[in-house]
Amino acid sequence: MKIFDKIRRFFSDTGGNVATIFALTLTPIAILSGGAIDVSQAMNSRARLAEAMDAAALAVGGQINLTDAEASRVAWDYINANYPEREVGSVQAINVHIDRDNGVVTVTGESRVQTTLLGLMGMDDITVHWESEVQQSRQALELAMVLDNTGSMRGSKISALRDAALLLTDVLYSNGDPDRLRISLVPFAATVNVGRDYERVWWLDPDGESPVHAEWAGEGQDVRTCTGRGRRRVCTTETIQAINWDLFDSLRNTSWAGCVEARMLPYDIEDEPADASRPETLFVPYFAPDEPDIGNFHNDYLNDDRGTDGIVERITGLLKYDGGRPSGGDPNRACTTTPITPLTNSRRTIENAIRDMGASGNTNIPNGIGWGVRVLSPQEPFTDGAEFGDRDTLKAMVILTDGENVMSGNNGYFMSEYSAYGYAVHGRLGRRTASSGQLSDALDERTAAACRYAREQGIRVYTITFQVNSSSTRNMMRDCASHPSLYFDSPSSSALREAFNLIAGDLSNLRLSR
Repeated sequence: MKIFDKIRRFFSDTGGNVATIFALTLTPIAILSGGAIDVSQAMNSRARLAEAMDAAALAVGGQINLTDAEASRVAWDYINANYPEREVGSVQAINVHIDRDNGVVTVTGESRVQTTLLGLMGMDDITVHWESEVQQSRQALELAMVLDNTGSMRGSKISALRDAALLLTDVLYSNGDPDRLRISLVPFAATVNVGRDYERVWWLDPDGESPVHAEWAGEGQDVRTCTGRGRRRVCTTETIQAINWDLFDSLRNTSWAGCVEARMLPYDIEDEPADASRPETLFVPYFAPDEPDIGNFHNDYLNDDRGTDGIVERITGLLKYDGGRPSGGDPNRACTTTPITPLTNSRRTIENAIRDMGASGNTNIPNGIGWGVRVLSPQEPFTDGAEFGDRDTLKAMVILTDGENVMSGNNGYFMSEYSAYGYAVHGRLGRRTASSGQLSDALDERTAAACRYAREQGIRVYTITFQVNSSSTRNMMRDCASHPSLYFDSPSSSALREAFNLIAGDLSNLRLSR
């Protein structure tokens, strides 16, 4: 209670000195207290100014081709949006400087805050300053767009995909140095098309050395040829090994459409260089064999050889290809996509390729990813990519699918329809089964392995599911991405467009340097 007694005595004291001293002391204390509020408002204004100017610098830095006048307008638009008039302080003296040689954007400015009590001391306002600097990324960008072109993408979906891919291309070309940007396109379905320009190049096994060349025909067939009559009749037997290239040459009105089969595991998804001394590393042109005239087969396009009765004999017979005219089926049956567009810095080239995309066939995601890695690679089949691990180059891949992996099994002798992995009976996918579910599971496993392999090469992997109902497929694609934040589930065309837009923004790879 003593302290309260002292306070009462202080305020009840009638002595003039005490009152005078207290009055003189109270005024500056009040001013300083109010001044602290003014200073606090100034600091809040500075923080808001920093946010607004950082946004402005990023916006200008993301549009490399702006003139000085356009850059100033863009900066003011972002500052006004992020520092509206209702906020404390008045923004002024905004200056935008673009160092185009070094890719640096600097935005400077200030905010003037009117004071309240500090004005009594002659300080009518407090001016705070800020400078934002953005360093445009000096890395080159190599991007592979690995896009689902299967039959389920028909109609509005493939149209939406074209629009979204064109948006991504536009943003990247608008926001960066075109000379440091190269994009490739890998349309995929059941197979991938490398383009007919590569017919019989050395890595496409022109001599038929690969063990998966016409695997369905067996290891070799004895063909007996006879000439002459009676005693002059001479017969010779020759062992023939079927080669896909020769089979195409034997047929009339049909040629290789440009698609390739999957290599043996694990090379199906890897960038292992093709090596003529290691036949298993060579690539093989896709060739779907003529299937028997009898039974429930879907790709019968030639008459079976005479005198053949069994299913195996009918499918492995080679004489029917000599001069045969395919009808009702096609050795290119699962070759449904447009060709790969290798890395290019030509905007027109990549945009035309995007517009040419169609929609047909089944889904084989790992095959698409494998070729996505190869187009980013510096070694053949495509040699345009920088070395993996090059610190001056950012390698990225966008993978989109609208459905589950499919390999159709059946109860026939060959256990499945022919695909990039051949027939299931030969076990090229790692499983010898007639179950469509198990074959699709095997493709999912190869998808996970392909994603892991791409990430291990230093590729930044973005994944998108487009109107996918399967939770397992969504989870698989989320796990495929380099980070969960780089996975986008797009239930609509607008969501798909936004996903591509967000990816484009991330790839612009701008950073605040100060």
